[in-house]
Amino acid sequence: MKAWDTKDTDPEGRQQRLVEELLATGKPVIVVAVHDPYDIAYFADAPTYLATYSYNVVSMPSLAKVLYGEVSPAGKLPVTIPSADDPSTPRYTFGHGLTW
Repeated sequence: MKAWDTKDTDPEGRQQRLVEELLATGKPVIVVAVHDPYDIAYFADAPTYLATYSYNVVSMPSLAKVLYGEVSPAGKLPVTIPSADDPSTPRYTFGHGLTW
Protein backbone atom coordinates (compact mmCIF):
# COMPACT_ATOMS: atom_id res chain seq x y z
CA MET A 1 0.00 0.00 0.00
CA LYS A 2 1.26 3.48 -0.77
CA ALA A 3 1.03 5.67 2.31
CA TRP A 4 1.47 8.78 0.18
CA ASP A 5 -1.54 7.96 -2.01
CA THR A 6 -4.55 8.78 0.16
CA LYS A 7 -6.65 9.48 -2.92
CA ASP A 8 -6.74 6.02 -4.52
CA THR A 9 -4.60 3.43 -2.77
CA ASP A 10 -5.27 4.24 0.90
CA PRO A 11 -8.14 6.75 1.12
CA GLU A 12 -8.57 6.11 4.84
CA GLY A 13 -4.90 6.88 5.54
CA ARG A 14 -4.36 3.58 7.37
CA GLN A 15 -0.68 3.27 6.49
CA GLN A 16 0.10 6.79 7.69
CA ARG A 17 -1.83 6.18 10.92
CA LEU A 18 -0.07 2.86 11.52
CA VAL A 19 3.39 4.40 11.19
CA GLU A 20 2.43 7.41 13.33
CA GLU A 21 1.10 5.10 16.06
CA LEU A 22 4.25 2.97 15.96
CA LEU A 23 6.45 6.08 16.19
CA ALA A 24 4.37 7.32 19.14
CA THR A 25 5.29 4.23 21.18
CA GLY A 26 8.81 5.59 21.66
CA LYS A 27 10.31 2.28 20.57
CA PRO A 28 12.83 2.15 17.73
CA VAL A 29 11.08 2.14 14.35
CA ILE A 30 12.55 1.64 10.90
CA VAL A 31 10.15 2.61 8.13
CA VAL A 32 10.65 0.62 4.93
CA ALA A 33 9.06 1.38 1.59
CA VAL A 34 9.10 -1.74 -0.55
CA HIS A 35 7.92 -0.20 -3.79
CA ASP A 36 8.68 3.49 -4.17
CA PRO A 37 10.31 6.09 -1.90
CA TYR A 38 7.56 8.74 -1.71
CA ASP A 39 6.17 7.73 1.70
CA ILE A 40 9.10 9.42 3.47
CA ALA A 41 7.50 12.81 2.85
CA TYR A 42 4.78 11.82 5.32
CA PHE A 43 7.04 10.37 8.02
CA ALA A 44 9.31 13.23 9.01
CA ASP A 45 9.54 11.85 12.56
CA ALA A 46 10.86 8.47 11.43
CA PRO A 47 14.52 8.31 12.49
CA THR A 48 15.36 5.65 9.90
CA TYR A 49 13.81 5.15 6.50
CA LEU A 50 14.75 2.68 3.78
CA ALA A 51 13.40 2.17 0.27
CA THR A 52 13.88 -1.10 -1.60
CA TYR A 53 12.01 -0.08 -4.78
CA SER A 54 10.76 -3.65 -5.09
CA TYR A 55 9.53 -6.66 -3.16
CA ASN A 56 11.11 -9.22 -5.46
CA VAL A 57 13.28 -12.21 -4.61
CA VAL A 58 16.49 -10.13 -4.43
CA SER A 59 15.12 -7.14 -2.52
CA MET A 60 13.69 -8.82 0.57
CA PRO A 61 16.82 -10.83 1.55
CA SER A 62 18.89 -7.69 0.88
CA LEU A 63 16.59 -5.67 3.15
CA ALA A 64 16.96 -8.30 5.88
CA LYS A 65 20.77 -8.10 5.61
CA VAL A 66 20.60 -4.33 6.07
CA LEU A 67 18.20 -4.58 9.02
CA TYR A 68 20.40 -7.18 10.74
CA GLY A 69 23.55 -5.16 10.15
CA GLU A 70 25.17 -7.63 7.76
CA VAL A 71 25.58 -4.93 5.11
CA SER A 72 25.32 -1.15 5.15
CA PRO A 73 22.60 0.46 3.07
CA ALA A 74 23.79 2.36 0.05
CA GLY A 75 22.20 4.24 -2.79
CA LYS A 76 21.03 7.57 -4.06
CA LEU A 77 17.53 8.72 -4.91
CA PRO A 78 16.72 8.32 -8.61
CA VAL A 79 13.85 10.79 -8.15
CA THR A 80 13.05 13.96 -6.21
CA ILE A 81 10.73 13.48 -3.23
CA PRO A 82 8.24 16.34 -2.94
CA SER A 83 7.18 17.74 0.42
CA ALA A 84 3.86 16.37 1.70
CA ASP A 85 2.70 19.89 2.60
CA ASP A 86 3.77 21.55 -0.64
CA PRO A 87 4.36 19.22 -3.61
CA SER A 88 6.12 22.03 -5.50
CA THR A 89 8.85 22.06 -2.81
CA PRO A 90 11.35 19.20 -2.75
CA ARG A 91 11.86 17.41 0.57
CA TYR A 92 14.75 15.35 -0.82
CA THR A 93 16.36 16.07 -4.17
CA PHE A 94 17.46 13.70 -6.87
CA GLY A 95 20.73 12.06 -5.81
CA HIS A 96 20.17 12.40 -2.04
CA GLY A 97 21.31 9.43 0.00
CA LEU A 98 22.65 8.56 3.41
CA THR A 99 24.15 5.48 5.00
CA TRP A 100 25.12 4.29 8.46
